[in-house]
Amino acid sequence: MTAPVTEPLDPLALHARARDGDVKAQIALSAIFDREGRHDVALGWLQQAAAGGSLEAETALGSRLLVGRAAPFAPAQGAERIHRAAEMGGVEAAMRAAVLLLRGLGRPPSGDAALDLLLSAALKDNVDASAQLAVLANDEDLLARVDRGAPLSEDRLKRARRAIDLPAWLGPPTPAEISETPRIRIFSDFLPPLACLWIRRRADRKLDVLRVYDAEAGGVRTDGIRTSRGAGFGLLDTDVVLTLVAARMAVASGLRLETFEPANVLNYQVGQQYRPHYDYLDPAAPALAEALHRQGQRTATFLAYLNDGYAGGETAFPRLEWDFKAKAGDALLFFNVDLDGRPVERSLHAGLPPTDGEKWVLSQWIRDRAQPLI
Repeated sequence: MTAPVTEPLDPLALHARARDGDVKAQIALSAIFDREGRHDVALGWLQQAAAGGSLEAETALGSRLLVGRAAPFAPAQGAERIHRAAEMGGVEAAMRAAVLLLRGLGRPPSGDAALDLLLSAALKDNVDASAQLAVLANDEDLLARVDRGAPLSEDRLKRARRAIDLPAWLGPPTPAEISETPRIRIFSDFLPPLACLWIRRRADRKLDVLRVYDAEAGGVRTDGIRTSRGAGFGLLDTDVVLTLVAARMAVASGLRLETFEPANVLNYQVGQQYRPHYDYLDPAAPALAEALHRQGQRTATFLAYLNDGYAGGETAFPRLEWDFKAKAGDALLFFNVDLDGRPVERSLHAGLPPTDGEKWVLSQWIRDRAQPLI
């Protein structure tokens, strides 16, 4: 069969079609205006497409409003649009709405409803949704079938959904207490193997250089103190697996999920490290006053270790003369401040370099107040 000839896009014709109510043309025109930096015009066409019944436009518009990306910051309105698109059968909207339900954004929080939305997307052949069901059910065979592109029956996917043990994910794990100044806790087998694998896969696609706070000039900058690479996951980049991991961290730490910064996944190659440093923001540094005022203090750090098979790479606390070498799935929680919110200098720590292999870790900073949606 001969492939159809694609004619060059005629902007005038596209504009005419958009004016006549063609939602596909409206979405295409919105993308053009976005590329030109005319986001207000782009948003207007997206709103028209959503009003015309496009679930794609409704989801895109809701996502932008949710975090204020090239749009006004209107999280309540954004969440409502995403939930509405999910209720109308939108697959991408279902994936986003599942995350919102776990966080209680736009609807009361419900883990079961979130997993049902994930299943609905999987039943419509969404590969990521099927893979996440497999990960959360700890079903290696199903994940392998998804990876191979093998056909998946409705019954197989529904069995995976029923196998997900939400109480186990969200129940408080038992810690080993290491120190009281600073408070340090270890959680053995905090994450199952497939969750560790999934998070590494997600991050491997988007690793980039990492930055540190600049206590003298303000803002953030690259610095030789930190040579590993990492990947951040804002609200629009995250998924159900990552959100359930964060919820588990919230339960384990006794801290509220809304105080969590976007998660970062770190990758250390041989020789890469994060030299001794503090995670708290120094209240005596004038350049950090704005960051402290806007986002608050970094109360705690939660690390989940995602792999084995490397030498070195310990998390070291020089002032405690204590190093922690985790196995895959273990987690470490330490508090950067005391119970009165004062920085604890004994929380000085470092990510030592691997001497063989590579190290993966999920790093979660937790503040003392609710964080903006980004």
